[in-house]
Amino acid sequence: MRLSSSLSLLSLLLLLPACGPTSRADAHDQATDSACDYYDACEEIGSGEGKTFQDRSECEVKIRDFFHVAWTADNCPAINEKGFETCLERIGTTSCSSTTDFLNTAILVCGAGSVCQDVED
Repeated sequence: MRLSSSLSLLSLLLLLPACGPTSRADAHDQATDSACDYYDACEEIGSGEGKTFQDRSECEVKIRDFFHVAWTADNCPAINEKGFETCLERIGTTSCSSTTDFLNTAILVCGAGSVCQDVED
């Protein structure tokens, strides 16, 4: 009985950090993972002609750099949780074959205006 209670408490403690506000660094990491999953699903990672990235590592470096520029300390003092969740969901549903859909996701849905907020909000 004690082991069960201890495991339940441990599980709860592991979930608690996820309930707090997302830091900009965590947002960069999560968005990078989602975007590279998108590129992988769209078969844009790997060797060969027409691939966007040679491997997952190259994707992660370049995409993380993109989000560092998009969500800087100056233009993104805090993460808007709802906007950020919408961004992550949208990355996963963006069409691989539509440039318009891709740009809408990258610029509008996942842009600083949607994902970021003032610290006071």
